[in-house]
This record gives sequence, structure tokens and C-alpha cells, in this order.
Amino acid sequence: MAFQFEDWMIHHYMREGYIIFRHVIPDTLLADLRREGDKARDLAHQLNGPQTQRIQPLERYGDQINLAPFKAYVELDDIHRAVSALLGNGYTPAHIDIMGLLVEPQNSPWHCGWHRDGVVEVPLEARDDEFKAYLAKLWYDLRFYNQVNCALYADSSTWYVPGSHLRAYDLPGEKQSTQDPSLRAGPETWSNEKMEQYVLKHCRDMPGAIQTHLDPGDFMIYRNLAWHCGLYLPYQPRATIHDI
Repeated sequence: MAFQFEDWMIHHYMREGYIIFRHVIPDTLLADLRREGDKARDLAHQLNGPQTQRIQPLERYGDQINLAPFKAYVELDDIHRAVSALLGNGYTPAHIDIMGLLVEPQNSPWHCGWHRDGVVEVPLEARDDEFKAYLAKLWYDLRFYNQVNCALYADSSTWYVPGSHLRAYDLPGEKQSTQDPSLRAGPETWSNEKMEQYVLKHCRDMPGAIQTHLDPGDFMIYRNLAWHCGLYLPYQPRATIHDI
């Protein structure tokens, strides 16, 4: 059934901080995107190493990937109408010169760490009153701090804390963990199963966290000022368009 935008989606996005538009990519385009996305997955590992999480921007690799399906994705009317209904006119949800592809690691599971975008880029020692005042002005402006994941294969990598986008302060138990090296590589004696359970526990230990589930062709837009993270598994093929 063709995607239909409904008013409840606005309320869900405002309250929870994210919304998933189900099956917005037509089947024929999905097949074309997968064909070129698989090339991009291979290229990501060749260029960035076996444990890489992405290749970006895709436009840079137009001599090795046919970008036509991605350009068709950028122009999908259903996505533009839905995002305009959600955020108002003027917000563009897809950019061929920015978008990347999120991919699975080849060797072992790993975790990028819990974080809030816009905050994580600034070192703790630099988060002074001036920075906090600047961030406060942008925090509730829907023109800023949105992020998109659009799955070409089923993708359950992203974990999210619904509602945390509504507050600039942190609750007990909410702690940035992007600098924790144990989340990226476990002891040499650990099996992949042991590492998977370790990083999975780290996801579940965040208060209020949920695991998001995207079916092929699903489009998720979310406030990246909320607490979120990614858990990456080598046995789960991943080709997810990532954009702002």
C-alpha cells in the first residue's frame, strides 16, 4: 500500500522526537538503490577499513557508483510532501552532495556510544555559558538538528531515548559514552557473541532507551539532539541512507 501521511505523525514526532514513514521507497527504486548501495558497501570497506560504519558523501564516488537511483530518491514526492507536512516548507530532507550510506562492520560488533549531536562535537571543557546560550536558541528550532536514516535492508541499529529532545539537561544515568574504547573493540579473547552482548547491554542500560526497527524502504527522521546511538553487527547486512 502506498505511503500516506497522517496528522498523528506530527504529534508523535513532536512528543517522541522521531517518526518512521513506512515503505516510502517504491519497490523498483529500492531494487536499483540496493544494487548501487551494495557497490557502496564494498567500497566503504575497501577505502575505510573492515570495521567502518559509513561512506560519505556518496557524490564523491560517482565514478564508481551509479548515482541515478540516489538522485531519484532525492526527488521522491512522497518524502518531500511528508517532510513538508511535518516541518513546514523549505526543509529539504535529501541532498545528493551530503548523503552517505551506513554499512555493517565486517569483523566484529561495535558501538558508537551514546551521545547528543550538537553537544558531542564540543569538548566538555568548552561547554561554557556562551555555548549553552547559543545551543538554547537553536534547541527547539525544527530547522536545525534533524537527521534521516532510510533503510535499503532491514535495520535495527539505532537506539533512541524518546522525549529526550525536549530538554537540554540530562537525567541521572544519561551519560555520553562516545570516548569509551571498550565499545569499539573488546579483549582479544572475546568472541563476537560476547562482544555483541556487551554492547547490547550498554544500549539497554540507558534509561528509557528503545531500539528502532526499519523495514526495507522505511524512512526515519529524528531530532538528533536527543540521546541516541548505534550498535553495528557483522552478520546483519546494512545499507541505510544517512542525511540531514
